[in-house]
Amino acid sequence: MLEKKLQKLYFFIITPAFLLIFLFFISEKFNHAVVLNKAGRLLSTLIMIFAAISSVILPVWYKILLLKTFRSKKKITFETFAGYQYRIILTVAFSVYWVFPAYLYQLDEMPMVITGFFVLYGLYYYYPSKRKIQAEKKLFNIDD
Repeated sequence: MLEKKLQKLYFFIITPAFLLIFLFFISEKFNHAVVLNKAGRLLSTLIMIFAAISSVILPVWYKILLLKTFRSKKKITFETFAGYQYRIILTVAFSVYWVFPAYLYQLDEMPMVITGFFVLYGLYYYYPSKRKIQAEKKLFNIDD
């Protein structure tokens, strides 16, 4: 089952990031955290932009590109579809790693919240559930 493999990949990528953020949070509470200088506007903006690119823009762009590419074809192979799903999951799951530099550089409240929203949106929307995979198969006209 494709969704089981995608879920395994999804959690394999995001678990270390959440553990890293949790450990940093705990060490900060006990005053043992390594904190870098407060980020300026440029770094805050770059972190927000990279979080937006990896969690929202790249997956949407890739899906549009794939739809345009396969518009004229009646059927798409399952291997092509699976590769598409793997690339989307990799892109979105790695977006959670943008929270760590945001936390490390102590971004102001608003850039931190915006970065967090981008990451949470990507993780939620592109979670490889069975229903989502079935909808994608129907969209790309793939048989089970």
